[in-house]
Amino acid sequence: MAETNRLLRAARERLPSPGAPGERASRAEVAEAVNLWLWETTGKRHALDAHYLAKLERGVARWPNAAYRAGLRHVLGAVDDATLGFTPPRRAGDSSSLPVVSSEPRWDSRTMIERAIALTEHDLLPPERRRTVANGGALLGQVLSAELRPFLSPVDGGAERGQNAFSSPELDAAEQFAQVLRSWHSAHGALSRQAVVAQLGAHVRRLRAAPQGTPETARGFRVGAEIADIAATMAWDTGKSSTAQRYFVLAAQLAHAAGDDALAAVALASLARQCFDMGRPDDGLEIVQLAQYCTRRIATPRLRAVLATREAWAYALQGEPRAFRRAVALAEDYHGEGVRELDSRTPSARSLDSAELAGVIGARYRDLARYEPRYAVTAQEYISRALDLRDPGRARNRVFDLIGLARAHLLSREPDRAAELVAEALPAAGAWVSGRVGVRLRDFHREAAVFATVPVVRDVRDAVLEMTAA
Repeated sequence: MAETNRLLRAARERLPSPGAPGERASRAEVAEAVNLWLWETTGKRHALDAHYLAKLERGVARWPNAAYRAGLRHVLGAVDDATLGFTPPRRAGDSSSLPVVSSEPRWDSRTMIERAIALTEHDLLPPERRRTVANGGALLGQVLSAELRPFLSPVDGGAERGQNAFSSPELDAAEQFAQVLRSWHSAHGALSRQAVVAQLGAHVRRLRAAPQGTPETARGFRVGAEIADIAATMAWDTGKSSTAQRYFVLAAQLAHAAGDDALAAVALASLARQCFDMGRPDDGLEIVQLAQYCTRRIATPRLRAVLATREAWAYALQGEPRAFRRAVALAEDYHGEGVRELDSRTPSARSLDSAELAGVIGARYRDLARYEPRYAVTAQEYISRALDLRDPGRARNRVFDLIGLARAHLLSREPDRAAELVAEALPAAGAWVSGRVGVRLRDFHREAAVFATVPVVRDVRDAVLEMTAA
């Protein structure tokens, strides 16, 4: 009797249905998504159906063809075939009676580049052609862990042909361009995400022809990681959680291929933040601990501070005050050790100035105050300090500070002050209201409902509702 492929079935059942909210994806929906992705990425039509997928789940068939395996990996968010329970047939004459045990899965640069090209091409399609299961939800739990496990191993070599794809002056310009994109988005929120995705797609196509192992190729991978991280942040800011997650994973992969695990850890820290926002603190904590382990020998104090704040975030959401305070103390101690030259090359470490540290810690104390209200005052002290220290050019961060401080004042039952702070934030919030800023405003609107009879609260809630609805 065939052995059931529980890994494949579990991966499908973790995927939300695109047509039935709250339900898991059906075999037919997964098959349709695989066929559509293969058509969009290869230009060839395929005929995977629910019947064959059922045979795979029952274990009647255990090794689909290469195209189906690639499509199922993409749609189900699997890092390799083994993650989906696919095992190749034994060759004739193989006398071994033991099952083949696969080695630790690794990222390889060739596959990484091809997946990056497929991701950007898919993202640039018209919206009506992007209705696949792959866009239905973010990876969670064991599927996400499997996707990131290769970070523990070196990247396998990839392309060997061709001349250097990049000259040093081109790479200098590309690195400067990535920094401008990041600072412009933070200050103004007016960039086109599609333009950034197109730039990333063009960049990774040049990496496809680059010889492996040269300094220029390593820099090319690193620039790709920076642009992928920007694309991920922009997708997250506009509420596209699954798209953002795939770009964050891609950023970690490209940085790891570049040999820059500090930059890869920053992408993982962003992935963890995304898990926290989605109410998945256990997943986020696991990702943070992976980043901490893999950078334990090379992390600067500032990067350690970044990762410690993410660790504290998980403990705040879990309602663990002792572990939270320990992680916060570590973050402040690491931050106090100052900046190293390498920090200028790592986005989160570069931006974690005193204002950002205070704002992040204050927001986490506010999370903890849901379990122990006395921490609301501590949250107000930290966020107020962040506002005093914040660079006026960091408009988005200031908006987050104001909304976060208002929510902390709601916890200490000071509705007038909370309404005043949100009213101050609203004029600048419009540029980012379609994404995480809008989510935070809606959080305020919901949390302030208990004070809806207070005139100033009623007025600002109406203004929030109007802005977020638009």
